[in-house]
Amino acid sequence: MLLKNIVTKLNATTKMASLAAILLVIPFAIQKPQSYQTSLKLNTESADVLVAPSQTVNLITVPSRLDQTNATRALDPQAIKALMQEIAPEYGVDWKLVYAIGAYESGNYNSSLARRNYNFFGRKASSRTWMKYATPEDAIHNQFAYLKTKYFDRGLNTPAKIGPVYCEGNTWASKVTSIMRTL
Repeated sequence: MLLKNIVTKLNATTKMASLAAILLVIPFAIQKPQSYQTSLKLNTESADVLVAPSQTVNLITVPSRLDQTNATRALDPQAIKALMQEIAPEYGVDWKLVYAIGAYESGNYNSSLARRNYNFFGRKASSRTWMKYATPEDAIHNQFAYLKTKYFDRGLNTPAKIGPVYCEGNTWASKVTSIMRTL
C-alpha cells in the first residue's frame, strides 16, 4: 500500500524525469568506449523514490576484439567464399552450391539474421525460431553436413533437386543456379 501511495503522489512530470534519469544510465549501441556515471538508487521505503548517494560507478563498455572480428567476417562474402572452398573437400559437397544458397538466403551475407546469428542459409531451428551459430565457421560446417546427409546422400545434389525439399516457392532453384554460374 505504501508503494501505491508513493506512485500515486508522483505527478506525470516527476515520473517522466525519473524515467529519463534511469534511461540515461543504460548504454545504447555504443560504437566507441564511453564512460557513464550514475548515482541514482530506487528507494521504495520513503516518499523520495530516487536517491542520489555520494558514491558513483563508472561503466565502460566496448565490443570485444572477438566480437569485432566475427562481425566483420560474417559480412565479408570473400572471406566466407574462401572458408567454404577450404571446407568443401571434407564433405564432398560443391562449395559453389553452398555459397550460392547462402548468398541468396542472406542477401549476399548481409541480412540481419546473418549478422546476428551467423545464419547465412535461412535455416530454422523450429517453426518459430531461427538457427543460431556461435561462429561463421560453425554455420558453414553445419550447412555442409546438413546438405550432405539430408540431400546429397539421397541423390539430391543439384539446386533443381534440392529446391522442392529445401524451401517453398518455385524460383529458389533458378536463383541459386544463377548465383552459382557467377562463381
